[in-house]
Amino acid sequence: MTIHSPRPDRSPEAIAKRKKATDQARAANIRQGYTHDPVLEAANARYVAGEITSDEFREQMQARFKRA
Repeated sequence: MTIHSPRPDRSPEAIAKRKKATDQARAANIRQGYTHDPVLEAANARYVAGEITSDEFREQMQARFKRA
């Protein structure tokens, strides 16, 4: 994805790269006690598929876990 691209790259290579990154992050989180969160996993799937950008993913997670 270039800085001017409004949507993430949806090529098989880009999808594989994002999947590898989320799998590695999940593994690190599991080592620290992570338990399955369906909302997080759904957002991960949308990010991997290129439906949302990394910034949109971050915004969704910040909103989800924001303390009131």
